[in-house]
Amino acid sequence: MTAGHFERALARSAARAGATLSVDSHRAVAWHSATFSGDRHELTLRAAADPALDAWTAGFAQLDLGMRGHLLADLRVAARERHGSHIVLRVEGLTVAYAPR
Repeated sequence: MTAGHFERALARSAARAGATLSVDSHRAVAWHSATFSGDRHELTLRAAADPALDAWTAGFAQLDLGMRGHLLADLRVAARERHGSHIVLRVEGLTVAYAPR
């Protein structure tokens, strides 16, 4: 999965929830288990401090990003800092590849 694909999927999801964000950085590392392969993601996101952002991040456990050929297996906020009217989030995630039928 390309980094841009994952970033756009996150941005679309946030926008549907009423939050606007930008990606400051994104690092993706290939990940493999005995039966699955995918990527571990580390992102730094910046967004306006807003209840919509809080609601969106609170729902990460149920989030479906609709990424063809990939499932979101895990997504969590690892760190959150307020900088004036903006929030900076460090987000960690895991995507798993699958063959769509």
